[in-house]
Amino acid sequence: MRISAFRSGKDEINRLFVIIPAAGNGTRMSNSENKLFMDLVGSPVIERTLGAFHTFLNRMNKKTNFSMQTVVVTSEENIFKIRRICEKNNFSFVKDIVPGGESRQDSVWNGIVALSSLPFPPGEEDVVFIHDGARCLIDQGTLDRCFKASTMYEVCAASVPVKSTIKQTDKSDSGSVLSTPDRETLQEIQTPQVFRYSILVEAYSSAMRRGRIATDDTSLAEAIGANVRLVEGSYSNIKITTPEDFAIAESFLKSSEESSSPPDNQSVNSPFEPVEP
Repeated sequence: MRISAFRSGKDEINRLFVIIPAAGNGTRMSNSENKLFMDLVGSPVIERTLGAFHTFLNRMNKKTNFSMQTVVVTSEENIFKIRRICEKNNFSFVKDIVPGGESRQDSVWNGIVALSSLPFPPGEEDVVFIHDGARCLIDQGTLDRCFKASTMYEVCAASVPVKSTIKQTDKSDSGSVLSTPDRETLQEIQTPQVFRYSILVEAYSSAMRRGRIATDDTSLAEAIGANVRLVEGSYSNIKITTPEDFAIAESFLKSSEESSSPPDNQSVNSPFEPVEP
């Protein structure tokens, strides 16, 4: 099956659905505390992530009557903690918090199922953002560009050009170099990853039937013939996985506070045409 890159639906969208996978155990943090709840310059990581979407919702509501329904997918033991964070901050756009699966892919599927069970579930043409709970520095510019792109494309994802030279190695021998891809053709994929709901369901359903495994959601869409577009992201939109990532996030936040300029203003010298909000 081949799916067009362009949306056939309406140009204006007044509601959005969001899945936030946040079920990782953070074993690479070398810390007994789950990374989602580690204090990052005064706020837990997951609170900063949800706070960015809260800001986005408030900004959109200043333009039009806008609805955003969010499902957070996390481990059983974290459901209560995240619910408390949502209550404290009045994150009423979070409609459900559900248990995750054995892998990120399983967790996203649980989020898709949870969306379908909402009182007002998404229709085929509705837009779904999938955003990692550990990407707590997601900026409003990237959210705007992804949302704008969703009016034009059925599948897209935030990305930034790769800065370093990449070597492809033998899978069985990481010290053996097979090739050096042209850096100009490489992009580092981030989240949000954005889907028309019907394609998201089809991509994940097909993966389950065929036993297909992927570390990124758009790869599953590519496998069913979807044309994936890339949207300008931000180098500050890092996923906190290791202690080094946490230190970098702290540096970004402290620097932005000192300069009163948010990290999302950084240029990434995107090779594709930027989408203006």
